[in-house]
Amino acid sequence: MKELDDDELQELLNNGLVPDNKTLSEEDKNDLHAYQNLFSALSTGPEQGLPMSFAANVRRKLQEQANRKSDLHFNLVAMVIFAGGLTLAYGLLAMMSPESGDMFLNAVISFKWVLLALVIGFVGYLFVDQRLVKRSY
Repeated sequence: MKELDDDELQELLNNGLVPDNKTLSEEDKNDLHAYQNLFSALSTGPEQGLPMSFAANVRRKLQEQANRKSDLHFNLVAMVIFAGGLTLAYGLLAMMSPESGDMFLNAVISFKWVLLALVIGFVGYLFVDQRLVKRSY
């Protein structure tokens, strides 16, 4: 007799047909018994396990981390664009007229503390924002 494959064993169990022991080989009997045990184990629910919202909670936490990373990347790119804009403005003004470039550079140097305070405030805001988002309420 040919050996039963997984689909045939599953069909026998689903239909409730259990052939007599004479028609099954020893290996098929073992496979059928293993399938019966497997289906009986799968029919019972877990005794105690993870909450139903576990997957949603994990997904939400991972999404929050990804959002924080993308926000941080955006803010750092914004700072680099700001610094690059100041450098580009100085370079273009210096190419057009060296006096204009010097006036722009003197204005930036005279307001260096304001610019530094803006940058430190921006970084501080990012730090506080990251700390508040990490808290779980």
